[in-house]
Amino acid sequence: MSFEIVSLGCPKNLVDSEYIIGRLEQAGHIREENADLVIVNTCAFIAEACKESIQTALSLCQDGKKVVVVGCLVERYGEALRRLMPEVGLFVGMGYYPEIASLLGREGLFRKKAFFEPSPRTILTERPVCFLKTHEGCNNRCAYCVIPKIRGGLRSRRIEDIKREFTWLLENGYREINLVAQDITSYGRDIGFDLKVLLRELLSVDEEFYLRLLYVHPRGIDRELISLMADDGRIIRYLDMPIQHSEDRILTLMGRPYGKEDLERQLDRLRTELGDITLRTSVMVGFPTESEEEFEALLEFIRKWEFDMLGAFMYSREEGSRSAGLKGEIPRRVKQRRYQAIMEEQLGISRKRLRRFEGRTVKVVCEGKDGEYLLGRTLFQAPLVDGMCFIKGDCKKGEIRTGRVVRAMDYDLVVEV
Repeated sequence: MSFEIVSLGCPKNLVDSEYIIGRLEQAGHIREENADLVIVNTCAFIAEACKESIQTALSLCQDGKKVVVVGCLVERYGEALRRLMPEVGLFVGMGYYPEIASLLGREGLFRKKAFFEPSPRTILTERPVCFLKTHEGCNNRCAYCVIPKIRGGLRSRRIEDIKREFTWLLENGYREINLVAQDITSYGRDIGFDLKVLLRELLSVDEEFYLRLLYVHPRGIDRELISLMADDGRIIRYLDMPIQHSEDRILTLMGRPYGKEDLERQLDRLRTELGDITLRTSVMVGFPTESEEEFEALLEFIRKWEFDMLGAFMYSREEGSRSAGLKGEIPRRVKQRRYQAIMEEQLGISRKRLRRFEGRTVKVVCEGKDGEYLLGRTLFQAPLVDGMCFIKGDCKKGEIRTGRVVRAMDYDLVVEV
């Protein structure tokens, strides 16, 4: 049977899609464009993502495709989703991914608790870039978040399984490996290890590669992790560390176990001990009862610490979250104004931060041509979320080359190789 897959949402979902494809191809199914069977791997962490997932699946049904809905939307809504989408016959939760090949001819809802199992994988990203998932689920209990209800609690993969997949990725030409999970710094707490043990095991592989840590919790970064990053250049000096807010009262309501002083100490330590580290963060505006003064304090915090990259989100009241019961909802127009103010401020900060690279030598990942331009990323620009490089000179798609930054723009760079 031929099939195609539509993967929505985050890189963690993309990895799940790669495992699904691997299972199906192992069973003899063929992935090809315009197949009659389409698997939609859904995202459901906020209402807008749910809406996009549902619209994508229904649009494919209207085009005459046989649609299988899998992933977070199935885990979040289960039977209610079946009733909402009678056009779709098969709904598969994450626990059934290892058995998905045997389900394609069936109808119904299939859900059970998901555990990592050794699995074939078909990488969807272009060499040398890929993602490697270290664990499933999350034990953090942020008030606004439903991910633990969707994906369950923390379930770490065994170190030997991760290392085996890591080695396989290297053997197949993937050299920029992004470690992903809901909170990468919580790895191993359920099995008696921690992230540093895993990193040392991966760094024991005597080859050239680059590791990037995505989605780190501010509370999970300690001196030992910072020392590892300082001592081995194969760990990219880049952290995606969502802070969500800067003000103690809002952070407490959010269920974030730190305050402004904790954040400032952590940021100061990172900038002091890791020098020119690239820091990406995420903040949320319009959380219930957020005052104008608290928003202005957040804006001032962003000005002070000058994150290299920043994503802002307007608070979304999510059914099943602890914050859904809070009073003091902020009007949408106020959220939009605050969001716009954050992003306008960040534009100037990003432009300023990028200018410091002008004239410097950097590592560049060549990603191929787009029209007349050769495009790529520096290693301090993460795939899918950050800016890009316009490359002057010749390099082959997939190469990691050394180049000189000749111009900085708002979010992008011009690099000569």
